[in-house]
Amino acid sequence: MSRTILHLEIEDSVKELLNALLSARGHKVESLASGKAGLARIAGENIDLVVVGAELEDIDGISFISKLRASNRNISIIYVSKVWHDAAIYKQLRSDLKVDMVVHRPLKASLLGAQIESIFQEEKKITSHIEQEETIFKTLQANYLKVLPERVKKLNAAIKTAKTNPEDQYSLLEAIRLAHNLKGTASSCGFGVLGESAGSLEKALASIKDNRLEKNEAAWEEIDLMVDLVRSNATVLGGTPSAQVDKRAFSTLEIDPETDMSLPPVSGPPIPQDNFDVFDDSASARVLVVSKAELAGGGVLSTRAGMKVHVLKVSDREEALERAARLTLDAVLIDIDIKLPGPSLNLARELRSLAQYESLPVAFLAGERKEKDLEDSTHAGAALMLSDGEEGHLSGGDLSQAIDYLLSARSGGRPRILLVDDDQDFVHVVASVLGQEGMLVKVVESGARILAEMNDFHPDLLLLDVNMPGLSGYDVCRLVRGESRYHDLPVIVLTAATGLENRLAAFESGADDYLPKPIAKVELLTRVKVRLERSRLLRERANLDVLTGLPIRRAFMEELDKMVQESERNGLIFSLALIDVDHFKQINDSHGHLAGDRVLAALGQLLKKRFRVEDIRGRWGGEEFIVAFRHIPRNTARGALQRALEELSKLEFKGDRDESFSISFSSGIVEYPAESKDLSDLLRRSDEKLYRAKEAGRNCIIA
Repeated sequence: MSRTILHLEIEDSVKELLNALLSARGHKVESLASGKAGLARIAGENIDLVVVGAELEDIDGISFISKLRASNRNISIIYVSKVWHDAAIYKQLRSDLKVDMVVHRPLKASLLGAQIESIFQEEKKITSHIEQEETIFKTLQANYLKVLPERVKKLNAAIKTAKTNPEDQYSLLEAIRLAHNLKGTASSCGFGVLGESAGSLEKALASIKDNRLEKNEAAWEEIDLMVDLVRSNATVLGGTPSAQVDKRAFSTLEIDPETDMSLPPVSGPPIPQDNFDVFDDSASARVLVVSKAELAGGGVLSTRAGMKVHVLKVSDREEALERAARLTLDAVLIDIDIKLPGPSLNLARELRSLAQYESLPVAFLAGERKEKDLEDSTHAGAALMLSDGEEGHLSGGDLSQAIDYLLSARSGGRPRILLVDDDQDFVHVVASVLGQEGMLVKVVESGARILAEMNDFHPDLLLLDVNMPGLSGYDVCRLVRGESRYHDLPVIVLTAATGLENRLAAFESGADDYLPKPIAKVELLTRVKVRLERSRLLRERANLDVLTGLPIRRAFMEELDKMVQESERNGLIFSLALIDVDHFKQINDSHGHLAGDRVLAALGQLLKKRFRVEDIRGRWGGEEFIVAFRHIPRNTARGALQRALEELSKLEFKGDRDESFSISFSSGIVEYPAESKDLSDLLRRSDEKLYRAKEAGRNCIIA
């Protein structure tokens, strides 16, 4: 896109250089030598960028920029300096005068061209981001306006019931809850006037409950006036919603007061509460199905655990890789042709090799399976599941069962947020906001089954509303913290009560942080991201081996203990493989310790990228590694591991003197419960088999 650039400079050689450089990039360049003429030119037609030299005919460059900023705070400026200044000058230029970039002579043409283009790209990004923010904001508001009449109607009905049945405490509590929800969601959607009136109504209703005024007619008359005010504010929104929009709500950028914030027209009947529409499906799980067959029950599904799943269907490898690069996927299901499995196996390996997809759950769906097929799929990093559908048709049952399995085999992937709040409108707003940032959100209305929900969903962070029917957010937080496995889980409490007593109660219940309602988008995202990143860093430092990226022995044993308990509880099997790099001491002595480190790192990466997500890998110590293969017998595990051994043997390593060498490993595999139900005994037996493999000449696997 062509831009108009004003260049203020007195040296002809610099003028010619910049004119040639920028004209070649398609921009229009105007050159002037006078600061006075420059200010007059900028006050005329639009100028996209001003490049200012150190000296002009009538003023120095920095003084000119100071004068320009007094009348124009928005135009982009590059300052071309002849000398290197002290820190105070650079601080003045960047912080006080808002100069976009300072460059120094002598100028490098290609570098300067790229720097100037980066300024235009940044402007484009900011404009695009503002437009996206406004689009999301307007859509959320428009969706809320569709259901607002129903919300006000329910609130009015609850208040009438409470008024006519003063002995019925439940009706009064329900009225308080609905007023509280209306206050929070209306304010978060930018309807501040409605939110404030609903907040006053909530306080008045709470006062009736606290002071036992259920039979006081004067108190109810005041409530009636407040209800009329809420209804009036809601009615005004239905007619001219932009008149009551708070432009600061749910915005991450400062928006110009003149920005058009008019809302799209509200059309169609009110959407039922349970089907409240959101901006997109970004907060739901995304499962990619690769199949040429007809897909039954596609679109949006729900898992047994109640998680919303968006099913995306493609028919070939190119489409699958394109979707994986463009979207963040949570799982992939591939319809494999058992008679010609190569393309599907390669696709699984390609997907798992993509950046940030090492922990992507993958499964193959096949009409039949043989031992070799199971070995191949396990090595490729995918589970092999049987299909009962007709040829050319994937049954809905197969699809649901496979998706349930894949999403439960979760390890890594998108950050998972469990949001516990009974206000459906509010949670959909929050879920949409978090989903836009690449997070996977599951919503539950009550904390009654919180531990079961967490066990199904495996959240990385818990968002808890304080005011809920039954268990309060504080009680839920105490319950979660009572489980040792959730001691380090980040918990953020959402509350409209932000007094000192309430803040202390949040921390005393075990919360890490709290967020006041109504919630500003920028604050929500910042606090959630900070807690997620801190939790990730602590977890990695405590559990992962730096060299190989695999769990250390303690972290591996914790996961293996869980696998033993699961297998014992459900009558399942697993196999355990102890792996040792052959002649590792000789590698260190002959090729150097850095070469030895490269060997260990390469084997660690190979184990991460091969085998299934649900299998557990770890560094056992020194040159020893360990893998637990979930739900498969030792012979199948041996076949999959043999393929990894062959793959490793083909890799070429370089020693400290640039000499080439290759490596191999030996392994012993045992099976639970066929060989033992005792974990210590299983480890001892696998070590014995590993010793036998070494005695047999190494470079082999004993199962």
